[in-house]
Amino acid sequence: MTSTSGIEFLVWLLIAAAIIAMLAKRLRIPYTVSLVLGGLLLGVIQLPILSPLQPGHRPDWLTPDVILILFLPALVFEGSVKLDVRELLRNSVPLLLLANAGVLLAALVTGYLVHWLIGLPVLIALLFGCIISATDPISVLAIFKDLRVDKRLSLIMEGESLLNDGTAVVLFGILFGAIVAEKLTVPKGLEQYFMAVAGGAVLGSALGYLASQWISSAAKPKRLLVTSIAV
Repeated sequence: MTSTSGIEFLVWLLIAAAIIAMLAKRLRIPYTVSLVLGGLLLGVIQLPILSPLQPGHRPDWLTPDVILILFLPALVFEGSVKLDVRELLRNSVPLLLLANAGVLLAALVTGYLVHWLIGLPVLIALLFGCIISATDPISVLAIFKDLRVDKRLSLIMEGESLLNDGTAVVLFGILFGAIVAEKLTVPKGLEQYFMAVAGGAVLGSALGYLASQWISSAAKPKRLLVTSIAV
């Protein structure tokens, strides 16, 4: 696939996402649910423009790193920038428990159930559990809004969803490394997990503090903030 056809492919995907968003708003369906349904429909139709997604036709640039490095940080930033930091700090205990112990427990329970029901090897079953343990609360939050559920519960769910992605990525990396190398022990895996979580928290906090100081010291911080978000 050439760079021109790759850009064309992305443009068509954006157009499809925009059409799905308009239909979801008109039909009052949560956007994420409509994206899943739209993806299933596009998969059934098998349009020529979607040929890069077919097995054996995937371009070299379409790798998991594109999602993890390019799209995931932007999605997490978009979800976190509108949250009240003070309220997040007040509810930090349940947030951290759900995003760490909750995701780990969900991955373990799901993995061992898959191992018991289907007979997959334990590590592969746990890897599958890790993949589906990080949930997206968009649909649930839409229902909460209609039912006028307590804002604190909505805040906890939304804040947890921002943190559980990182937890799931770390767990996935550890389990995948164990499957490939076959030398990972439980203590070593826990050590890698806590090192990655703690190191990521410290590094993210430090970079966030430095960025805030840089923006606040600028001559026109609002314009600089808008420019940085746009970039």
